Amino acid sequence: MTDRDSEKKYIIIVGAGFGGLRTALTLARHIPRKTEYEIILIDRHHHHIYTPALYEVAAIPREYFNDKSLVSSILIPISEIIQGLPIRFIPDEVIGHDAADRSLILRDYGKLPYEYLVLALGSETNYFNIPGLQEASLPLKTCDDASLLRNKIETALKEKPSLKIVVGGAGASGVELIAELVNFTCALKEKIVALPHVCDVTFFLAEASPEILPGFDPWVVTRARKRLQSLGIVIKTGSPITRADTRTVFFADGANQEFDVLIWTGGVKGPSVFTKLNLPLSPKGTLVVGPDMRVSTREARIFAVGDNAWFENPETKKPLPWNAPAAEDEGRHVAYEILGAIRGTKPRNFQPRKRYPFILAVGGKYALADLVFVHIEGVAGWCIKHLVALRYFCFILPWPRALRLWWKDVTLYSSND
Repeated sequence: MTDRDSEKKYIIIVGAGFGGLRTALTLARHIPRKTEYEIILIDRHHHHIYTPALYEVAAIPREYFNDKSLVSSILIPISEIIQGLPIRFIPDEVIGHDAADRSLILRDYGKLPYEYLVLALGSETNYFNIPGLQEASLPLKTCDDASLLRNKIETALKEKPSLKIVVGGAGASGVELIAELVNFTCALKEKIVALPHVCDVTFFLAEASPEILPGFDPWVVTRARKRLQSLGIVIKTGSPITRADTRTVFFADGANQEFDVLIWTGGVKGPSVFTKLNLPLSPKGTLVVGPDMRVSTREARIFAVGDNAWFENPETKKPLPWNAPAAEDEGRHVAYEILGAIRGTKPRNFQPRKRYPFILAVGGKYALADLVFVHIEGVAGWCIKHLVALRYFCFILPWPRALRLWWKDVTLYSSND
């Protein structure tokens, strides 16, 4: 008997990020107990990665905590998240889509039919075809990326006390990372390397747009710039990187900057597998969705949420920001859309918030919290950032496990603040 012959109808969610998990968990907690539908969650990894803490892992000396402790602070096993819920997890990778047969093609499993499909695969690093950039730089998208970056900087500091570290891209990831790296190098000086002037490190933040944090509220931009400058970080804006070699990045205005370590956080694009799915794509390679988060095809059974979805806000006429709150809102909406479709109710349009709250950590116990209705900065903002993490952990995990994970993270990430 094939999957298509099964009595079950499959609701497939691909991707266990913020949007995918929100969709799967909302469905699982509201779908009738006795139903012909089965929820299937697919991800090539066995864990959910808490991406807001990636920059923290990249900036904690390995002598403080072993790699196992660091990994367990950011990678949450999917088996723990779905325990006791009507969700079947398949660790696999999407390689194709058969629209005629309404099936997803997986690398190991093969064809898997679906009644409803939710694509939440996140994004990939975009190097914009800049010559030499991918070969010369390190990205920050996964836990392995964070560990590799940390190890490279630590090794380089032990060999050469005076370094030049360049971060390309002054969005949220680039700003949080470079601010935390300042603490990282000083921690190495005090507790590990024990050499004079080991903190003689030049930090250089480059952004192609006229200002750092493009698209952010002016309050956040102004205070973030002031904070970065107080940490001694050199900021260059208004000129994109045009090429890179093993030692130097070159800019469109003719300037150049030497580096010992180059980190690229300057852009993302849709997953490359989308080119094989025969679905409508935006200029950034993400899936174009309609007002109800359905992918714009003749078939109304495919949805997209999170970073891999291109949803245009009907009020601003701009795409929604690619952040966790937006992805979770989209995932919640799609879950209720699928539940409504099962019950036979009419589709409803997704209503995005006019503005999404955002918290930006800018080194040490200092963060900028733009909560829409109020602005908070400093230690209070840092505390709010951790409370937001606790709230999220309590959504995806039983509260005792969530509390233990949260406290472990607070302890770990405060170690070099």
